[in-house]
Amino acid sequence: MIARPVVLAFVVAAVSGLAFAQEGPVTPKEVEEGWIGRTLVGTTAAGAPATLKLLPGGAAAVSAGSTNDIGTWRLSDSGYCTTWRTIRAGQERCFTARRAGTTITVHNPDGSLSGTFTGIR
Repeated sequence: MIARPVVLAFVVAAVSGLAFAQEGPVTPKEVEEGWIGRTLVGTTAAGAPATLKLLPGGAAAVSAGSTNDIGTWRLSDSGYCTTWRTIRAGQERCFTARRAGTTITVHNPDGSLSGTFTGIR
C-alpha cells in the first residue's frame, strides 16, 4: 500500500519536470527534428481548426478553417517560413514558435498569435 503513493509522487514529479523542461522557444533544429513528416493539429488565432504538415524536401500543406493550401517551407534563424499558393498571395512569411507544456504557440513576425498547436501526430 505504501508503494502506491510513492509511485504516484514519482510519476507526478517526472511529468511536472517534463512539462517544465519543455517551456520556451521552439528552435529551428526542433522544428526539423520533431515536425517534419508529421501533422500539427490545433487552431488558428481566430479559433478555427487548423493542421500543418511540413514534408521532407520543403513541401507543405495547411488547412485552416475552410482554407486549404499547399506550398513550401524552410527553416529560418529563429523558426520557420512558409510560402503558400493562395494564402498571402504567395508571399513568404516567417514564424517563431513557443512551447508551454504540450502546447505550441506560433507567432507572426510582429509577435501576434498566428495559431496554437496542441497535438503532433
